[in-house]
Amino acid sequence: MAEQAQLNRIPGHCGARSWRELNSWDAVLVLAAVFLAAAFCWRSASVTQHDWNWSALWPYLVSRDASGAWQAGMLLKGLFGTLRLGFWSLIVALVSGGLVGALSARQRGFAAWPATLYITVLRNTPPLVLLFLVYFFAGSFFTEPFLRVEDAVASLPAWAQQTCAALFAPAGQMDRMAAAVLTLGLYSGAYVAEIVRGALEAVDETQWDASASLGMNAWQQLRWVIAPQAFRIMAPPLTGQCISVFKETALASAISLPELTFQSLEVMAVSRMTFELWIVTAALYLGVSCFWAWLGRRMERREFRRRSASAGRG
Repeated sequence: MAEQAQLNRIPGHCGARSWRELNSWDAVLVLAAVFLAAAFCWRSASVTQHDWNWSALWPYLVSRDASGAWQAGMLLKGLFGTLRLGFWSLIVALVSGGLVGALSARQRGFAAWPATLYITVLRNTPPLVLLFLVYFFAGSFFTEPFLRVEDAVASLPAWAQQTCAALFAPAGQMDRMAAAVLTLGLYSGAYVAEIVRGALEAVDETQWDASASLGMNAWQQLRWVIAPQAFRIMAPPLTGQCISVFKETALASAISLPELTFQSLEVMAVSRMTFELWIVTAALYLGVSCFWAWLGRRMERREFRRRSASAGRG
């Protein structure tokens, strides 16, 4: 009976198991993973015959300046650029997608066409093509406004210029940053809109009727009754979409925005390193993705505890 219960566990939906609860299938999976990893390492060493030199990569991560103080290397600067681009793109995606999803929920016929058009066009167009359209086509219309913004930033004190560079983009890169943020934000917003719409429509119809019977208007229904229940449904897919936003920032390297992938290409051109460089780059992206996965699981556990406490009080 205990063995059957262990086999029926679903990863991601059950509590953690202790070492004593592991079964023979777990041992088989571990052995298979170790065997595949060893075979991959052996085959890589025998085919590539690469002379690994990890120490040569450290100056591109951290280094000392002329005064002896530590400073970020090209790869860490690229990581900061990725985090900056991902953050603003995520804000645009959540705002645009949340609004479209909330306004299109429970809409049918002609009323649903604007949201359907937005979602269909953006989700079925490659993001790299969208990036080129925004950067080359729309950029020609907004060149003068961006020049005015950069002139205004240049007239600020030094500390304000550094703050703008740290929070958004350094001087000379604002047009590329804005194009990348707009493209990735709207593209991911199409997916967020479907997540939000599906979660809102998944809430039972009786919840809408019950809240309406209490005299609530549409906004109050959504704010106090429907949205809290829908959040439990949309939290896992939204976590995955947040991870996708930060991974898709690599596309910005196509317009020479100095994020992590672009900086890695620059380092490869200078150092002639390939394997060590891209392994570290992949590890940095993996670290960002793992952070969002951890944050999503933490939010889910907190929501589960809150529901359990509410059920206990009830």
